[in-house]
Amino acid sequence: MTPHNPDFRRFFVRLLVFSLPMLCVIACYVALDPFKVVWHYERYFEDNTAHPALNMGNVSTENFAGRNPRKHYNAFIFGNSRSQYWRTDDWQRHIGRDNRCYHYYGNGESLGGMERYVRFVNASGNRIDHALLVVDADLLGQTKSHSGHLFCTPPRVAGLGGAVRFHADNFTAFLNPAFARAFLDLLFTGRMKDYMLEQSLIEQPVVYHPDANEVEDRMFDQSISHGTYYTEARLSRFRGVQHPDSISPPVLREENIRLLQSIARIFRQHGTSCRIAISPLYNQIRFNPSDLRVLHELFGEANVFDFSGTSHITSDLHNYYEPSHYIPAVARQLMDSIYGGTSRDVSLQHHDAAKEKLP
Repeated sequence: MTPHNPDFRRFFVRLLVFSLPMLCVIACYVALDPFKVVWHYERYFEDNTAHPALNMGNVSTENFAGRNPRKHYNAFIFGNSRSQYWRTDDWQRHIGRDNRCYHYYGNGESLGGMERYVRFVNASGNRIDHALLVVDADLLGQTKSHSGHLFCTPPRVAGLGGAVRFHADNFTAFLNPAFARAFLDLLFTGRMKDYMLEQSLIEQPVVYHPDANEVEDRMFDQSISHGTYYTEARLSRFRGVQHPDSISPPVLREENIRLLQSIARIFRQHGTSCRIAISPLYNQIRFNPSDLRVLHELFGEANVFDFSGTSHITSDLHNYYEPSHYIPAVARQLMDSIYGGTSRDVSLQHHDAAKEKLP
């Protein structure tokens, strides 16, 4: 069959007709870019505007790549979404206002993702004078990113194979009829509706600080201050969650330890003043003591702060938006506790490198 053959021409026309709808969908996806993964943006969130949920690992990476040549960041908070309320403004009160701070985190982030981000910052030529790692058993126990467009590793740090998966996941999410309906509804009406939030299709407006890569959920905070946040529906999410006498099973195995060693090695090269905070989750499950010893061995006992388990924080649901995420006031309190005394300021440069060899 040649291009001049009538059968070929008929085949080509039919192929074009059948492909046209999908080509239109692809064109709409590229033009609208609902998840902000096709184009680069100066701001990834418009203040006080409802928006589709974004992959925060990708936002963190692309925003860093765009701003770092001007900002030359030297202090980093790394973590998952539970770290997002550890504010760099609060951090600078402890480490010095002259530090240029960046908050590098991802939704449901894994230890493998965090290690990639640390390596990416190091490869970008930045000094890492200060680092704060906000972790928990969920993060430390995962060596690979979760599947799905909100969690997969961003292309800039994932390589070619990861980039294909990343864009495939995002395009698949765009084709979800429920999302398409909500996105087009928001696009044409400009109004966020209850079903969009209830089905987690569209997220509420936030205030975004691009230089630090931080968001503020002011609508939630205002609702809390007005006494209208903790509705019966929200309170029901807290019931049956707590297990005060429980200890998390060990999660740090050979591959996890290798990733932690990689992070510690980079910090040691920079003489980084590092702190590790283990988040106080509402479930009150205590971080495993054997995993805690591993962190002590790699990063120095004085630099690791375990806030898990039962405490005045985890005993009060009003310290949480929902069981997995605590409010900014809690993060501020924990930060003050971590940096409250200069005697605990031990940089990894002076920590015995032989301690990377675990028993």
